Amino acid sequence: MTARMRRAVDDLYSFPRFTTKNSLDHTRKLMGLLGDPCLDRRVIHVAGSNGKGSVCCFLYHMLLCAGKSAAMFTSPHLVDIRERFQVDGEMVGEAEFLSAYDRVKAAAEEIFKNTGNYPAYFEFIFAMAMVIFEKSRAEYIILETGLGGRLDATNSYPRPILSVITSISLEHTEILGDTLPQIAAEKAGILKAGVPVVILAEEREAAEVIRRRAEQLGCPYIRLFYICERKENGIDFSVSTAYDRTDEEEDTDPKQEQRRILSQPPADNRIWHIKGRAAWQAENAALAVASMRMLRVMPDDVIQQGLLAAEWPGRMQEVLPGIWFDGAHNPAGIRAFLDTVEEMVRAGDDRPLLLFSMVREKDIRTAVTLLTAGSIWESVAVAAVPGERGVSAETLKQMFSENTDRQAGDPGKAAGCPAACPVEAFDTPTEALAAMRARKKPRQKIFCTGSLYFIGALLEAVEQTERTEQVRLSRGGRERLS
Repeated sequence: MTARMRRAVDDLYSFPRFTTKNSLDHTRKLMGLLGDPCLDRRVIHVAGSNGKGSVCCFLYHMLLCAGKSAAMFTSPHLVDIRERFQVDGEMVGEAEFLSAYDRVKAAAEEIFKNTGNYPAYFEFIFAMAMVIFEKSRAEYIILETGLGGRLDATNSYPRPILSVITSISLEHTEILGDTLPQIAAEKAGILKAGVPVVILAEEREAAEVIRRRAEQLGCPYIRLFYICERKENGIDFSVSTAYDRTDEEEDTDPKQEQRRILSQPPADNRIWHIKGRAAWQAENAALAVASMRMLRVMPDDVIQQGLLAAEWPGRMQEVLPGIWFDGAHNPAGIRAFLDTVEEMVRAGDDRPLLLFSMVREKDIRTAVTLLTAGSIWESVAVAAVPGERGVSAETLKQMFSENTDRQAGDPGKAAGCPAACPVEAFDTPTEALAAMRARKKPRQKIFCTGSLYFIGALLEAVEQTERTEQVRLSRGGRERLS
């Protein structure tokens, strides 16, 4: 990273990230000062509690496989901030990043003079994304919401070609509300009048909120249903969609008829395939399939190519043999993570090792309670996420110890949990991973989960270790030749 790039990144990181958002009108004014970039592009807008990034990734690779010029804005990044800005299969280069940073910086200072409000971190980088994508001339743009939907900076874009809402669970309850319908209403805030929407039918009360909003706005919509089956080489799944209406409703309204036609199940009942071991990725892939079929811009065979081409780091990713990273950053994600772990640990394997951390604004106690509900782990390591948002390793260790002690005293729980699941605290993620790798047995897996910021720190540690090893091997080779 160049010195100028480091200064720009340090400046961005100095912005407050979780303060009160500016209004969407403030973001629109900022975009206006930038010339309202990308208004002529085909934008797909994705919101939800879990799986947003994966759905975006699948859609992006489908478009690339179809020969389309495509761009994607996602968050958070894992190692390099430029990961958030993808164009035609590559993250943006430093020159393009700095050019966009300079333009947005100038506009931000201008709007601060006029309004007294400076853009927040996410608003600033969203504006950077649209400046980068405008210059790239990408035909399609995929936008992932940051937090919520209704008030998110990405929602300032006036008219996407499609909205997608993934699974919904309790998250950021202090901001979005403490019930599923309240959170669903915030996610449904991305809907625009007449713009089609694809929604997941997983939580009926949440889906009902989104359905009502879609009907109010005259949005053609489909609700997604899917079934999946794990295979040795990945996961097979099938998709069907249906318009949720009672038998008594009549399709006298042309808009109702349009929705009904859009919502017919596929005639061929095709079986789709994705790589990986996490069954919940079939849900995200199914959403992407239904979305791309709704747009009708490519044949099914190309959609399948995109599914196989998509790779999304940090989501049940085997980074080294027997070592898996998964950013399960809320209770719903932890439940899905545990389901996958149970499926992956085979008879005869040693009990797996767990490495965990979360940032302070997440529901850590519920996550820890779920992770300690049985005696699946041989041992647990915890470490703080780097930065001020991290929770100390000692605090995390205490949470695990309190849960295992309480469950050990409960006759309804697995016996011997504390002895079966010792917890060790480490100063850094790097040290925790190194310790776990040192004690790993041949028939044992290591699972690392928690905040995506934690997964990013671990990925950076692995990359640094691999670079060091490559240098060592290279030096050894030169020494043997001398």
